[in-house]
Amino acid sequence: MDIVWTLEKIENYKRASEYTAFHKKLSVLAEPYLDESWTMADIGCGPGLVDFWLAPMVASIDAIDNDSGAIEYLSKRLDEAFNTNRNIAERIRPRLASVFELGGESWDVVTASFFGADKDMLVRILSFARRRALIFMHGRQDEEGPLASLDDGGKFTAEEMETFLSEKNFKYKKSVMEMEFGQPFRTIGDIHSFISAAAGVSGDDSLKRMTDIEERIIKTDRFDYPYYLPKRISVAMFIILTGQSALE
Repeated sequence: MDIVWTLEKIENYKRASEYTAFHKKLSVLAEPYLDESWTMADIGCGPGLVDFWLAPMVASIDAIDNDSGAIEYLSKRLDEAFNTNRNIAERIRPRLASVFELGGESWDVVTASFFGADKDMLVRILSFARRRALIFMHGRQDEEGPLASLDDGGKFTAEEMETFLSEKNFKYKKSVMEMEFGQPFRTIGDIHSFISAAAGVSGDDSLKRMTDIEERIIKTDRFDYPYYLPKRISVAMFIILTGQSALE
C-alpha cells in the first residue's frame, strides 16, 4: 500500500511517536534480534522515525521508500543531526526507490512496518534478507488513530502471515503487544485541523466521526502537548529466519 507522506501527516506522526515513545519501544523489542556488525534495510521507511533508534544497533541502515516527501524529510533530519549525533547520522542512508525496483541486493536483516501491504510485497521483502526479517504489523485491525490510514484493510492479517510462513517452512517467532500510539496536540487549532483531515470534508458519517474524535480528546498536564487523543493499538512483531527457508 503506497502512503502519501504530506508534511502535515509527517509532523503528526512524529509528534505521536515522540509523545508515546512508540518507535523507541519498537526498537527495544527489535534489539535482541540484531547485531552491531549487520547491515539493515528498512523497506518502506516513511520518514524514518524508527531508524534513528535502530541505527546504534547495526552497522548501517538503508532507509528505502518510494515517497519523495518522506525521503526528503529524512534527509533533512539527518543533515541536522550530523553535527550533534554524527555516529547515527552516518549510519542511515536515505534512498528513494520502490521495493519492486530493488534487484540483486541483500542485507543481513530487513525490517518493514507491514501495515496495509499484500503477500507479493512480503515475498519481495523477505527475498532481500540474508539472515532474518523483522516485520511489524497489526495484531488486530486498527480503525482509528495515527495508523488508521495504514490499516491492513483486510489484505493480509497476522493470522494469514503465520499461515504463509508455516506453508513456506520459515522458522519464526511472533510477539504481540498492546501499545499506545495516540495523537498529541499543541493548540485547539491543531485539534480542528486533525479532526477535519481524519473525518473528511462532508456528510453525516463525517460529522459523526468528528464528534466521536472530539469527545475522546483529553487534557494533559504537559506544557508542550496540553491535549491528547488516546489510542491503544495491537502490534505483532514477526522475527523470521530467512537463511533457512525457501520462497518458491
